[in-house]
Amino acid sequence: MLRPRTHDHARGTAAREHRHGEVSLTIKYARTAARLAAGTALTTAIAIGGATAAHADYYDGGMPSRSWNVKAVGINDTWVGFLDTGRKNWNNAGAGANIGRTSSAKAEFTAGRYSQSWYGIYSPSGFRHINRVFKIKVNARTLERDSGTHMTEWCRSTATHELGHGLSLDDNPNTSKASLMKHSRNRTTVQKPQPYDVSEVKGIYS
Repeated sequence: MLRPRTHDHARGTAAREHRHGEVSLTIKYARTAARLAAGTALTTAIAIGGATAAHADYYDGGMPSRSWNVKAVGINDTWVGFLDTGRKNWNNAGAGANIGRTSSAKAEFTAGRYSQSWYGIYSPSGFRHINRVFKIKVNARTLERDSGTHMTEWCRSTATHELGHGLSLDDNPNTSKASLMKHSRNRTTVQKPQPYDVSEVKGIYS
């Protein structure tokens, strides 16, 4: 059983960005339980081969390689632009990522005005080395509410963050270095993968 990743969290919640995105305390506790349940599935995935789960910031809900496609679903050109910026941020970061956008992709990216507190959430399904796909949702309501005059920057930061889960990066890495995956980051200025994030992706898929 895989935990949804994320959550770029909204202000005022005790847990700001949970795995796979950015989320709330209730989701945080649910994830703890899900992690325990995921042990057997993760062991199986490792046996099949691929990225090592021993890596400090490894997230088992990511894709089996750094090259994959995603589909924009039910969003206007502005949101497609945020998705494309996120893809380009990773593709140009030097992490070896090759994220495309095609209408035939199984992985999905969408946005809407959701009632939950998160900014974005990454929900994987399937087996990592067999049929792994994911769905990313970005919450325009909370981003608009909390970003002030910087909604564009926050949307870019959140989209790029969520795609980072597809590259097997966990939330809130245990490091003092700057990271796109930290829920505490400044979303106005940190919109792209940081050197630490790039190093982690390269290490996971090496």
